[in-house]
Amino acid sequence: MASDRHAPHRTDMSSLRHHDTIPGEILRWLIRARGYFLKEVREIRRQPLLIASLIGGPLLVLVLFGIGFVNSNPVLHTALLLPDDLPADVRTRLIAAVRLNFTLSNHEYTADEARAALARGDLDVVQIVPRDIFTGLQRGENPTIQVYSNAINPLIEGWIQYLAYAQVNEINKALLTEQMRLAQQQARSVSVQVALGAERLTELEGQVGSAERAMIQRDLRTLRDLIMQLRDMTPPNGMVAGQGDEIQRLRTTADDAVRSLDHVNAILDSGSLERGLAEIRESRELLALLEQQITIFVSIAPETIVSPLQHRYQNIRTEGSGQASGAYPAVVYYAPGVLALLVQHTAVSLGALALVRERLMGAFELFRVAPATMVQLLIGKYLSYTLVITLLATVLTAAMRLLGVPLLGNWQFFAVLLLLLTLASLGVGFLISTIARSDSQAIQYAMITLLLSIFFSGFFISRDSFAGWIMPVVAIIPMSHGVAGFQALMLRGTLPGTEVWLELALIASVTFALVAVLLRRQFRAT
Repeated sequence: MASDRHAPHRTDMSSLRHHDTIPGEILRWLIRARGYFLKEVREIRRQPLLIASLIGGPLLVLVLFGIGFVNSNPVLHTALLLPDDLPADVRTRLIAAVRLNFTLSNHEYTADEARAALARGDLDVVQIVPRDIFTGLQRGENPTIQVYSNAINPLIEGWIQYLAYAQVNEINKALLTEQMRLAQQQARSVSVQVALGAERLTELEGQVGSAERAMIQRDLRTLRDLIMQLRDMTPPNGMVAGQGDEIQRLRTTADDAVRSLDHVNAILDSGSLERGLAEIRESRELLALLEQQITIFVSIAPETIVSPLQHRYQNIRTEGSGQASGAYPAVVYYAPGVLALLVQHTAVSLGALALVRERLMGAFELFRVAPATMVQLLIGKYLSYTLVITLLATVLTAAMRLLGVPLLGNWQFFAVLLLLLTLASLGVGFLISTIARSDSQAIQYAMITLLLSIFFSGFFISRDSFAGWIMPVVAIIPMSHGVAGFQALMLRGTLPGTEVWLELALIASVTFALVAVLLRRQFRAT
């Protein structure tokens, strides 16, 4: 009877335990994961130097980068060798054009001395301007400025070639502008002589004596030479960018006027003015036309003839905001990439050493007999390291704000992106930790990951610069998505592309799954 009285009670307790099984198991599961989390936090707290290096080291790197970075363009020391026959104003223009892009040496070199200084490394570039530039231009030639360098860096050599090209364009404009200015000065004086020449031709149509005829012939020959000089001073049509048709018409009319004046001089030499009146009238009309074209020519600004197209650059990044327009300073532009790099490297380094240390200390044997699963161990480590890295990222972000780095986008999205980057980077670190057999191997793999990130993440070199087959390597680097995402949120104030969120989440998920599978195998093999 006693057993019968206690039977219902046992049934009720069994039923109660059955109803509490699911929430109780979840609670116990969370308690075990919390235990691993607290264990990792306490281990990190017992290592103040580790905390100082994790936070102070990256912060010091960021501050030094912000303070020490001056200019992303290379400083190129240049010797400019100019011919002695170059006019002073043209010399000044050339020197000003070179100083736009190069650091000009104050030392006076000969050509051989400059080449020797270049070979020694005292100079980066030597530029030699040829003699008789204006004479060559008037003959329709293309004088060549010799540019020499001793560069071993391909990026520096490309930069030198680009600057030399841009500089030669500026020098071409300066020389042609000066030539056009001189030609216009010559044209103004020739215009007066052309008008006088037309009057002299009008006199020939009347009755003139032999002495007067000889004087007119002398004036016409002088005018003919002046027109030829003007014609030679105007550059060919292909050498000027604007008003080329006007200049070509001027050159053609000048040629016709010279031929006509030669015919008039031949008529005067023959003494038969009556039979050459038609030629004289035609020559007078050509001189009148030439005078009109000279008037048009001298009214055009030399700069308009040489480079009629001008450009106006506008950066619309700050349009309507009242801020100064233009790209960010280099230290601000690279700051989001530095943040992504430091967060990833810290997470990968922590993760890479985490499981290796546990395995070498024999903790796996304890974990195997503990009432906890390997997933709970992983979650505890993820949570503890995420907490530490979040603290690190908060300090770094505050330091960036002090350096003037903006956060134009939504800070909640910034926090989510930071969390995804941290989880993806920790996943890579834990994956390294399951593969490495020693601390030195883990550190080596973490450094290889760092090198891959620096070269292929788009931090310094644009991802568009790489071949298509390398893109899978870029895609598996968490930092490559972190750089793009931080730049969009911090510098542009826009949301990163969908692929940034998806690929970071995919890296975090895949690495977590791989680590779980590999860690389970290692538990069984222990």
